[in-house]
Amino acid sequence: MRKKLDAVSLTVMLLSVSAFSATAPMTAFGTGPALALALGRNVLGLVTVGPVVLLIRRGEFRKVFRGERFLVRKEQRRGAVYGVLAGTALAAHFATFMTSTRMTSVAMATALVATQPVWQALISTFQGNRLPRATWLGLAVSVAGAAVASGMDGTSGGSALLGDGLALAGGIAMAGYTALSEQARPDVSPMVFSVLCSLVCTVELLVVCLIQGTPLLTFDSHTLIALLGLLIFPQLLGLFSLNYALGRVPATVASVMLLLEAPIAALTAWLWLGQLPSRNAAPGLAMIMLGVAVVVVADARRTEPAPEGTGEIRVPLTFPQHELLALSSREPDGDIHDHLWRQARSGRFAEVETLIRARENDAVRVHGAKSPEATHWIEVRAVVARIADDHALSARLWLAAARFHTDLSATRTCLDRAYEEWCDVTDPDSVAELAPALRSLYEQDPYRGADHLAAMERRLSTPTMR
Repeated sequence: MRKKLDAVSLTVMLLSVSAFSATAPMTAFGTGPALALALGRNVLGLVTVGPVVLLIRRGEFRKVFRGERFLVRKEQRRGAVYGVLAGTALAAHFATFMTSTRMTSVAMATALVATQPVWQALISTFQGNRLPRATWLGLAVSVAGAAVASGMDGTSGGSALLGDGLALAGGIAMAGYTALSEQARPDVSPMVFSVLCSLVCTVELLVVCLIQGTPLLTFDSHTLIALLGLLIFPQLLGLFSLNYALGRVPATVASVMLLLEAPIAALTAWLWLGQLPSRNAAPGLAMIMLGVAVVVVADARRTEPAPEGTGEIRVPLTFPQHELLALSSREPDGDIHDHLWRQARSGRFAEVETLIRARENDAVRVHGAKSPEATHWIEVRAVVARIADDHALSARLWLAAARFHTDLSATRTCLDRAYEEWCDVTDPDSVAELAPALRSLYEQDPYRGADHLAAMERRLSTPTMR
């Protein structure tokens, strides 16, 4: 299912890019310590958005920290752990990037931090993924561009060169944040994950400020304007508009358009602060942007579903009816499902989970957390749980898939599969725990679910289930 880049989507995406590009100029404009600005930005964002998310998602917060999420049992707290690690990476990003804007030009700082997709590609290789040649080519061009541009800064003095290094570290930290976020997204909703990361980031930045003796409340008018601008533009407007745009804009287009942040930030710094990078650094900056664009496009092509006939899995919109999900004996050669079923039947569940998570992360990144493509991998987990004779877990996963589907037919199919697994559960506690969710969903479709509801009540009323 391809998304079209219409006028509204393009406008929202440009608004998002413009909002994010205000980070470096706003930080350079303020006269207060960069670390204090980073802390203030996160505190204001957390105070503004946190209470709303806590109110809306209070049930999920309780389940995450009590270990009651419906996904794989051994990873019930996985999302929270990765949230803490991602928050640490985010704190490192803010500390290094925002400090760099005081030591080097806004254009250099923004261009170097924009190399994040390059470092993300390298992290992907350490995770065992093969990168296409175009990705390596883009990586080489970006690194060469960074060397050329930073080499020109080296002639300006050690401060500018140190600023370049901090900006580069900010890009690496952001790549770490992205990689950690991808690992957690299937287990925790984006809103809860964002608040958790912001909370960890805020606490850690506060600790760093206290250790370094950074003054926190000595803000003049320039710094207060900068702090308010950081809250309104990148922290609120940028994130909200980007989240909206990602539901309408192809991921590749969004990633490439985000590279406009560097030239927009440079233009803003020139018009507002009278700041321009040196002419000798311009070719290096252009090489950085070109290389990152090549990496982004190559990565997007690598994660797109393959066309029919290649032997790779394609993701249709009606996965509950996929023939392999019915545990059919037909196993076509080269299909990822064939490999998963064989590994599961041989008891290699750790390997199966690793493969599923990798596919699920790609689907979440390309299509969205609740897309049919991402929901499919919850369904695959449900089938694997059935193979493992864990009917309670399988029922939970089918219930999760039923909640995510917007198509009535797909929802009904998932719900019926959850009911079938529930009927095979023998543990009385699990039977009682799953019953309310099943009952709730069937009550939303009373004409069709009446028989199932009656059968559930009969089972729950038997003495062995009390």
